[in-house]
Amino acid sequence: MRKSDDGRPVGRVRVERGVYRQPNGKYAVCFMLDGRPRFRTVDGDLDAARSARARLAIAAQAGLLPACPRLTFATVAARWLERFEAMVAIGERRPRTLESHRYHLDRHLLPALGRRRIATINVDEIAALIRSLAGEGRAPRTIAGALATLGSILRYALRRGYITDNPLRRLETGERPRPAPRARRALGQDEIARLLAACAPRYRLLIVTALYTGMRISELLALTWADVDFGAGVIHVRAQLSRARHGVPARRVQPKTAAAIRDIRTLTRPTTSS
Repeated sequence: MRKSDDGRPVGRVRVERGVYRQPNGKYAVCFMLDGRPRFRTVDGDLDAARSARARLAIAAQAGLLPACPRLTFATVAARWLERFEAMVAIGERRPRTLESHRYHLDRHLLPALGRRRIATINVDEIAALIRSLAGEGRAPRTIAGALATLGSILRYALRRGYITDNPLRRLETGERPRPAPRARRALGQDEIARLLAACAPRYRLLIVTALYTGMRISELLALTWADVDFGAGVIHVRAQLSRARHGVPARRVQPKTAAAIRDIRTLTRPTTSS
Protein backbone atom coordinates (compact mmCIF):
# COMPACT_ATOMS: atom_id res chain seq x y z
CA MET A 1 0.00 0.00 0.00
CA ARG A 2 1.32 3.41 -0.98
CA LYS A 3 2.08 5.79 1.86
CA SER A 4 2.85 9.47 2.12
CA ASP A 5 6.07 10.86 3.55
CA ASP A 6 4.60 10.83 7.04
CA GLY A 7 3.62 7.16 6.75
CA ARG A 8 -0.13 7.57 6.15
CA PRO A 9 -1.80 5.43 3.44
CA VAL A 10 -2.70 7.30 0.23
CA GLY A 11 -5.68 6.41 -1.99
CA ARG A 12 -6.76 2.97 -3.20
CA VAL A 13 -4.20 0.58 -4.68
CA ARG A 14 -4.95 -1.78 -7.58
CA VAL A 15 -4.66 -5.46 -6.59
CA GLU A 16 -5.88 -6.94 -9.85
CA ARG A 17 -8.29 -6.07 -12.62
CA GLY A 18 -11.37 -4.49 -11.01
CA VAL A 19 -10.23 -5.04 -7.41
CA TYR A 20 -8.53 -2.41 -5.24
CA ARG A 21 -7.29 -2.13 -1.65
CA GLN A 22 -8.39 0.97 0.24
CA PRO A 23 -6.44 2.89 2.92
CA ASN A 24 -8.67 1.40 5.61
CA GLY A 25 -7.69 -2.13 4.54
CA LYS A 26 -11.02 -3.03 2.92
CA TYR A 27 -11.43 -4.02 -0.71
CA ALA A 28 -13.20 -1.92 -3.33
CA VAL A 29 -14.40 -3.31 -6.64
CA CYS A 30 -14.85 -1.49 -9.94
CA PHE A 31 -17.49 -2.20 -12.59
CA MET A 32 -19.17 -0.27 -15.42
CA LEU A 33 -22.57 1.35 -14.90
CA ASP A 34 -24.18 3.61 -17.51
CA GLY A 35 -20.88 3.74 -19.37
CA ARG A 36 -18.91 4.98 -16.36
CA PRO A 37 -16.65 3.14 -13.89
CA ARG A 38 -18.22 2.77 -10.44
CA PHE A 39 -16.60 1.70 -7.18
CA ARG A 40 -18.19 -0.17 -4.28
CA THR A 41 -16.60 -1.04 -0.96
CA VAL A 42 -17.11 -4.70 -0.03
CA ASP A 43 -16.48 -6.80 3.07
CA GLY A 44 -14.35 -9.92 3.26
CA ASP A 45 -11.13 -11.16 1.70
CA LEU A 46 -9.89 -11.07 -1.89
CA ASP A 47 -12.06 -14.01 -2.98
CA ALA A 48 -15.13 -12.28 -1.55
CA ALA A 49 -14.20 -9.12 -3.45
CA ARG A 50 -13.89 -11.07 -6.71
CA SER A 51 -17.31 -12.63 -6.20
CA ALA A 52 -18.87 -9.26 -5.28
CA ARG A 53 -17.42 -7.66 -8.42
CA ALA A 54 -18.91 -10.39 -10.62
CA ARG A 55 -22.34 -10.00 -8.99
CA LEU A 56 -22.29 -6.20 -9.31
CA ALA A 57 -21.26 -6.37 -12.97
CA ILE A 58 -24.17 -8.72 -13.76
CA ALA A 59 -26.64 -6.56 -11.81
CA ALA A 60 -25.40 -3.40 -13.56
CA GLN A 61 -25.89 -4.97 -16.98
CA ALA A 62 -29.43 -5.99 -16.00
CA GLY A 63 -30.28 -2.45 -14.85
CA LEU A 64 -30.69 -3.49 -11.23
CA LEU A 65 -28.24 -1.02 -9.69
CA PRO A 66 -28.83 2.68 -9.03
CA ALA A 67 -26.34 5.07 -10.61
CA CYS A 68 -25.80 7.05 -7.38
CA PRO A 69 -26.56 4.80 -4.39
CA ARG A 70 -25.40 7.34 -1.78
CA LEU A 71 -27.82 10.09 -2.76
CA THR A 72 -30.20 10.96 0.05
CA PHE A 73 -33.88 11.65 -0.43
CA ALA A 74 -33.29 15.26 0.64
CA THR A 75 -30.66 15.77 -2.08
CA VAL A 76 -32.84 14.32 -4.82
CA ALA A 77 -35.87 16.25 -3.58
CA ALA A 78 -33.86 19.49 -3.77
CA ARG A 79 -32.86 18.74 -7.37
CA TRP A 80 -36.45 17.89 -8.26
CA LEU A 81 -37.72 21.06 -6.58
CA GLU A 82 -35.20 23.22 -8.45
CA ARG A 83 -36.40 21.72 -11.73
CA PHE A 84 -40.05 22.31 -10.77
CA GLU A 85 -39.29 25.93 -9.88
CA ALA A 86 -37.72 26.44 -13.31
CA MET A 87 -40.87 25.03 -14.94
CA VAL A 88 -43.00 27.43 -12.91
CA ALA A 89 -40.81 30.33 -14.04
CA ILE A 90 -41.56 29.59 -17.72
CA GLY A 91 -45.25 28.93 -17.14
CA GLU A 92 -45.27 25.13 -17.53
CA ARG A 93 -46.39 24.55 -13.92
CA ARG A 94 -48.57 26.56 -11.57
CA PRO A 95 -47.14 28.46 -8.57
CA ARG A 96 -49.94 27.10 -6.41
CA THR A 97 -48.89 23.53 -7.23
CA LEU A 98 -45.32 24.41 -6.26
CA GLU A 99 -46.56 25.78 -2.93
CA SER A 100 -48.43 22.54 -2.28
CA HIS A 101 -45.35 20.42 -3.03
CA ARG A 102 -43.19 22.57 -0.75
CA TYR A 103 -45.72 22.23 2.05
CA HIS A 104 -45.79 18.44 1.89
CA LEU A 105 -42.01 18.24 1.59
CA ASP A 106 -41.36 20.45 4.60
CA ARG A 107 -44.13 19.11 6.83
CA HIS A 108 -44.32 15.41 6.01
CA LEU A 109 -41.64 13.96 3.71
CA LEU A 110 -38.30 15.48 4.68
CA PRO A 111 -38.74 14.89 8.44
CA ALA A 112 -39.43 11.20 7.78
CA LEU A 113 -37.25 10.40 4.75
CA GLY A 114 -34.81 13.28 4.29
CA ARG A 115 -31.69 11.48 5.57
CA ARG A 116 -32.48 8.14 3.99
CA ARG A 117 -30.61 7.04 0.89
CA ILE A 118 -33.24 7.21 -1.79
CA ALA A 119 -32.11 3.93 -3.38
CA THR A 120 -32.90 2.07 -0.14
CA ILE A 121 -36.39 3.46 0.53
CA ASN A 122 -38.84 0.57 0.27
CA VAL A 123 -42.58 0.07 0.21
CA ASP A 124 -42.70 -0.85 3.92
CA GLU A 125 -41.24 2.55 4.84
CA ILE A 126 -43.84 4.30 2.72
CA ALA A 127 -46.62 2.24 4.32
CA ALA A 128 -45.21 3.18 7.74
CA LEU A 129 -45.19 6.85 6.73
CA ILE A 130 -48.87 6.60 5.78
CA ARG A 131 -49.72 5.01 9.14
CA SER A 132 -47.71 7.64 10.98
CA LEU A 133 -49.50 10.52 9.24
CA ALA A 134 -52.86 8.90 9.92
CA GLY A 135 -51.87 8.43 13.57
CA GLU A 136 -51.11 12.15 13.79
CA GLY A 137 -54.67 12.85 12.71
CA ARG A 138 -53.87 13.91 9.14
CA ALA A 139 -56.86 13.81 6.83
CA PRO A 140 -56.86 11.29 3.95
CA ARG A 141 -56.74 14.20 1.50
CA THR A 142 -53.57 15.53 3.18
CA ILE A 143 -51.92 12.09 3.10
CA ALA A 144 -52.86 11.69 -0.57
CA GLY A 145 -51.26 15.07 -1.29
CA ALA A 146 -48.03 14.02 0.44
CA LEU A 147 -47.97 10.79 -1.59
CA ALA A 148 -48.49 12.76 -4.79
CA THR A 149 -45.39 14.84 -4.01
CA LEU A 150 -43.44 11.70 -3.06
CA GLY A 151 -44.52 9.98 -6.27
CA SER A 152 -43.34 12.88 -8.39
CA ILE A 153 -39.91 12.84 -6.72
CA LEU A 154 -39.58 9.06 -7.11
CA ARG A 155 -40.49 9.24 -10.81
CA TYR A 156 -37.84 11.93 -11.26
CA ALA A 157 -35.28 9.69 -9.49
CA LEU A 158 -36.26 6.63 -11.51
CA ARG A 159 -35.87 8.41 -14.83
CA ARG A 160 -32.37 9.58 -13.89
CA GLY A 161 -31.20 6.21 -12.64
CA TYR A 162 -31.01 7.18 -8.95
CA ILE A 163 -33.34 4.28 -8.16
CA THR A 164 -34.21 1.13 -10.09
CA ASP A 165 -37.81 0.77 -8.93
CA ASN A 166 -40.58 3.01 -7.65
CA PRO A 167 -41.67 1.53 -4.29
CA LEU A 168 -44.81 3.67 -4.22
CA ARG A 169 -46.25 1.44 -6.94
CA ARG A 170 -45.97 -1.57 -4.66
CA LEU A 171 -48.50 -0.38 -2.08
CA GLU A 172 -51.26 -2.92 -1.66
CA THR A 173 -54.95 -2.27 -2.08
CA GLY A 174 -56.21 -0.36 0.94
CA GLU A 175 -52.82 1.01 2.00
CA ARG A 176 -53.12 4.15 -0.09
CA PRO A 177 -55.76 6.50 1.38
CA ARG A 178 -58.70 7.35 -0.83
CA PRO A 179 -60.26 10.68 0.21
CA ALA A 180 -64.02 10.64 0.19
CA PRO A 181 -65.75 13.30 -1.91
CA ARG A 182 -66.42 16.40 0.12
CA ALA A 183 -70.04 16.89 1.00
CA ARG A 184 -71.14 20.35 -0.10
CA ARG A 185 -74.13 22.10 1.38
CA ALA A 186 -75.43 25.62 0.98
CA LEU A 187 -76.32 27.42 4.21
CA GLY A 188 -79.87 28.59 4.63
CA GLN A 189 -80.74 32.19 5.48
CA ASP A 190 -81.30 31.36 9.16
CA GLU A 191 -77.91 29.59 9.34
CA ILE A 192 -76.19 32.53 7.68
CA ALA A 193 -77.77 34.92 10.14
CA ARG A 194 -76.64 32.83 13.11
CA LEU A 195 -73.12 32.53 11.68
CA LEU A 196 -72.76 36.28 11.20
CA ALA A 197 -74.16 36.96 14.64
CA ALA A 198 -71.63 34.62 16.22
CA CYS A 199 -68.49 35.72 14.33
CA ALA A 200 -66.21 38.53 15.46
CA PRO A 201 -66.93 41.89 13.76
CA ARG A 202 -63.45 42.02 12.19
CA TYR A 203 -64.20 38.82 10.21
CA ARG A 204 -67.81 39.57 9.27
CA LEU A 205 -67.06 41.27 5.93
CA LEU A 206 -64.73 38.43 4.93
CA ILE A 207 -67.32 35.78 5.75
CA VAL A 208 -70.15 37.65 4.00
CA THR A 209 -68.05 37.98 0.85
CA ALA A 210 -67.19 34.28 0.93
CA LEU A 211 -70.83 33.30 1.45
CA TYR A 212 -72.24 35.36 -1.41
CA THR A 213 -69.45 34.96 -3.97
CA GLY A 214 -68.22 31.39 -3.43
CA MET A 215 -64.62 32.59 -3.36
CA ARG A 216 -61.96 30.49 -1.67
CA ILE A 217 -60.30 31.83 1.46
CA SER A 218 -56.95 32.10 -0.33
CA GLU A 219 -58.63 34.15 -3.09
CA LEU A 220 -60.32 36.46 -0.60
CA LEU A 221 -57.07 37.09 1.25
CA ALA A 222 -55.33 37.99 -2.02
CA LEU A 223 -57.88 40.65 -3.03
CA THR A 224 -56.74 44.23 -3.45
CA TRP A 225 -58.88 47.32 -3.97
CA ALA A 226 -57.91 47.26 -7.64
CA ASP A 227 -59.68 43.90 -7.97
CA VAL A 228 -63.05 45.33 -6.92
CA ASP A 229 -65.04 47.40 -9.42
CA PHE A 230 -67.78 49.00 -7.36
CA GLY A 231 -69.18 50.87 -10.36
CA ALA A 232 -69.77 47.72 -12.40
CA GLY A 233 -70.51 45.52 -9.40
CA VAL A 234 -67.72 43.04 -10.23
CA ILE A 235 -64.93 41.30 -8.31
CA HIS A 236 -61.99 40.33 -10.50
CA VAL A 237 -60.33 37.15 -9.16
CA ARG A 238 -56.76 37.23 -10.45
CA ALA A 239 -54.64 35.81 -7.61
CA GLN A 240 -54.62 33.82 -4.39
CA LEU A 241 -52.49 33.97 -1.26
CA SER A 242 -49.73 31.39 -0.88
CA ARG A 243 -48.87 29.64 2.36
CA ALA A 244 -46.18 31.14 4.57
CA ARG A 245 -43.28 28.75 5.29
CA HIS A 246 -39.91 28.82 7.08
CA GLY A 247 -39.87 32.57 7.52
CA VAL A 248 -41.01 33.22 3.93
CA PRO A 249 -44.12 35.42 4.12
CA ALA A 250 -47.30 34.62 2.25
CA ARG A 251 -47.60 36.34 -1.12
CA ARG A 252 -50.02 36.76 -4.02
CA VAL A 253 -49.56 34.01 -6.61
CA GLN A 254 -51.31 32.97 -9.80
CA PRO A 255 -54.32 30.68 -9.28
CA LYS A 256 -53.72 26.99 -9.80
CA THR A 257 -56.02 26.64 -12.80
CA ALA A 258 -57.13 28.94 -15.62
CA ALA A 259 -60.77 28.44 -14.59
CA ALA A 260 -60.01 30.09 -11.22
CA ILE A 261 -59.32 33.39 -13.02
CA ARG A 262 -62.81 34.81 -13.27
CA ASP A 263 -65.10 37.79 -12.78
CA ILE A 264 -67.84 37.52 -10.16
CA ARG A 265 -70.86 39.74 -10.77
CA THR A 266 -72.67 39.78 -7.46
CA LEU A 267 -72.28 43.33 -6.24
CA THR A 268 -75.23 45.68 -6.41
CA ARG A 269 -74.69 48.57 -8.76
CA PRO A 270 -75.28 52.00 -7.27
CA THR A 271 -78.57 53.58 -8.26
CA THR A 272 -78.91 57.13 -9.59
CA SER A 273 -81.89 59.39 -9.05
CA SER A 274 -83.64 60.83 -12.12
